[in-house]
Amino acid sequence: MSKYNISESEWKVMVCLWDEPNLTLKQIADKLKDTKWSYTTIRTLVTRLMEKGIIDADKTSTSNFKYFPVAPEKECKVEETKSFLTRVFDGSISMMVSTLARQEELSRKEVEELKKIIESMDGGEI
Repeated sequence: MSKYNISESEWKVMVCLWDEPNLTLKQIADKLKDTKWSYTTIRTLVTRLMEKGIIDADKTSTSNFKYFPVAPEKECKVEETKSFLTRVFDGSISMMVSTLARQEELSRKEVEELKKIIESMDGGEI
């Protein structure tokens, strides 16, 4: 199990806080207005993230806590990618890339970028 277990909905809150730390609950709700989630739903997501230790709050102002991420964005993305890879492709990066490449028409630029990534790996595992 991963260190950070972030649901799809919680991920949207995290993106807000990684982009702009120290937001109040109202500010988070404003940034997520396109989701059409109620204020209560967003408060629940924020509470869950706090309970998991993924975010914290500056409680110096008793009326408006300011929430900020504790979990580093890069680390969470790596864990989420590994989890997806294990769950969907049995941990095989080559199977994932092959599947995506066959389903989507890759541009010449994308193919070149993939080649550069592979070539730059200095003996590391893919």
